[in-house]
Amino acid sequence: MKGWNLIPLAQARRIARDCAEKLPRHTEMVDFQQALGRITAENIINPADNPEFDRTTVDGYALIAGDTVPASTDAPVRLEVIGEVRMGHQAVLRVQPGQAVRVPTGGILPAGADSVIMQEYTRRSADGGLLIEQPVAPGQNIIWRGDDTPAGAVVIPAGRRIGIPDIGVLASCGLTRVRVVKRLVATIITTGDEVVAPVMVPEPGQIRDVNSFTLSALAEAAGCETRLADRIPDSCTGLLDTLQRAVAESDLILVSGGSSVGDRDFTTAAITAISDVELLFHGVSLKPGKPTLLARRENTLIFGVPGHTVAAMTVFQEIVEPTLAAWQGMTELPCRIAVRAKLGSPLRPDRERDEIFRVRLETNGNDLTAWPLPAKSGLITVMTRAHGMVYTQAGQPELRVGDEVAVQVLPDRLSGPFRGVLQ
Repeated sequence: MKGWNLIPLAQARRIARDCAEKLPRHTEMVDFQQALGRITAENIINPADNPEFDRTTVDGYALIAGDTVPASTDAPVRLEVIGEVRMGHQAVLRVQPGQAVRVPTGGILPAGADSVIMQEYTRRSADGGLLIEQPVAPGQNIIWRGDDTPAGAVVIPAGRRIGIPDIGVLASCGLTRVRVVKRLVATIITTGDEVVAPVMVPEPGQIRDVNSFTLSALAEAAGCETRLADRIPDSCTGLLDTLQRAVAESDLILVSGGSSVGDRDFTTAAITAISDVELLFHGVSLKPGKPTLLARRENTLIFGVPGHTVAAMTVFQEIVEPTLAAWQGMTELPCRIAVRAKLGSPLRPDRERDEIFRVRLETNGNDLTAWPLPAKSGLITVMTRAHGMVYTQAGQPELRVGDEVAVQVLPDRLSGPFRGVLQ
């Protein structure tokens, strides 16, 4: 098509990633309670042993393991209880051979003890002694100082998205301030004479704006702070004005759609009319996603994505998301698990472009069946019904019912009804 030079998906990803890796990456310090979902900008180092003392993991008695070697239910070993450790207090007692100290779960281990026996395996004698009914091994039911994380260890590496368990790690280490990558500012621009706000009842020929909100949600999930521009009619001048304002205050700009008849030339014209802009590519050999473009203006990336929502979301997941990950220095990308499944209905790959088919998975015992969903870019519910995707190459022969295919399951679908088959 005029003005397009289709490049493979892999090349588009590489161009975008290489460009993003050269752009500045800014950082900031945030309170650990606001760090969920942020990307670590540096290795986070534990300043002290965690835990900072030897502690018990059960309610029971601290003792010397060697004293319990001959213990059994029929012939228990008798020890003298010399006292008790109070939760949250220093242990002042020292355990000698033949002695035991009462300890609570999480309490400090008294000096001299090398193991803890659960109270369920003990009983008290009439004279107040402790009867041990089974032996314990050295170190049993104890977390030693620094067992979790020793001082100087990396608790969270650079380039990782901070998850809920990481918040607990930060709290346990006393790391209340962490350095993270500053959120990229993404401006979402939706074009089209036919596009109206979701609160409106569309007139014949009009459609509600979906892309502004799906792309904004995708960008937020990828670590961006998002801004929605006013919807732009099919006008090169109107889009150029909006782009020029957005470039001054955005790291990333996403433009969806072109004109109501599908001609994207005005979008390309508006983007290339920005001063000092560089068009990196226009057109990807991908279905859906053919009219995708990428431009750069200084430290701002501008993506043009298709107007159809399925195509726009596909381009974001396949090209924009890995670009943002590279830009933020992420070393651990969202994982897609690949599973093998048999087709429930045939697939006819495109002759000229690589094609992504969304599929719904069904289980049959330990087998999976992949049912292709309608491959029409305007059918939005395809995105919510799909469990994963099948990738095909241009010109690949038709895939028939029963053929085995690889399905990439998206992370948010791993809790579906077929989860047990994936484990």
